[in-house]
Amino acid sequence: MSGLPVTIQDVNTNSNNNSPKAYIPSMFYRLVKTPKNLDFETAIYEMINLVFKPRKAFRSFYYQRQTKQQWAREDPSFFILQIALLTVSSVVWSIVYGHSFFGFLKMMINMIFIDFFLFGFTVASFFWLLLNRPMFKFRSAMQSRVEWAYCFDVHSNAFLIIWVTLYFLQFLLLPIIRLHKWIGIFVGNTLYCFSFAHYFILTFYGYSQLAFLKNINFILFPSLAFAVIYLISLLGFDLSKTFSFYH
Repeated sequence: MSGLPVTIQDVNTNSNNNSPKAYIPSMFYRLVKTPKNLDFETAIYEMINLVFKPRKAFRSFYYQRQTKQQWAREDPSFFILQIALLTVSSVVWSIVYGHSFFGFLKMMINMIFIDFFLFGFTVASFFWLLLNRPMFKFRSAMQSRVEWAYCFDVHSNAFLIIWVTLYFLQFLLLPIIRLHKWIGIFVGNTLYCFSFAHYFILTFYGYSQLAFLKNINFILFPSLAFAVIYLISLLGFDLSKTFSFYH
């Protein structure tokens, strides 16, 4: 297969990633620093498109970053909004289930630091290490590198569908889930399997924006696996009860 030409952005990305500092998750620096401008309006627009028009959202990301020397977000507004959504979710779930203050803190820590950051750090690091291998790059773009911060951006984009499905929509459907055991299994398992299957579809969209990558269709395999898990789980395995955070 013929290779793709290396773009200016790819060359600059590679030169930046050769320094040791490039391997430090710069996203965390962006979260704690005080930026000059926080563009929450654009971040909200991105979130809406990610939920309802994901392809349009990723095309928009691609065009916005063509003139920059990096693919990762510079503005932490998107991350701040996600943390705010998770914090509000932990408050609402804690109130509904009568948790104490320490129970609320535990739930908030689980949602933000385990579900979002730890899971994201693991997934981002996995794809960062894997996709920087030569077998996933065109021959003419071997010097190009996938930024770790961009990998975490991809996770953040994809995690939004998990929040919408499991933290928001599942909460709204709790009265239906509790009506009957089999209704709960059907609705709960549908939400869980859909959210994680869609997570990897959005992850695939994210990495497909990098023109120097190839052979990345394997990212969609977990989506097929969750389809199989969903069919098997309908035999009586309640995913929502097993993996739910609110018990």
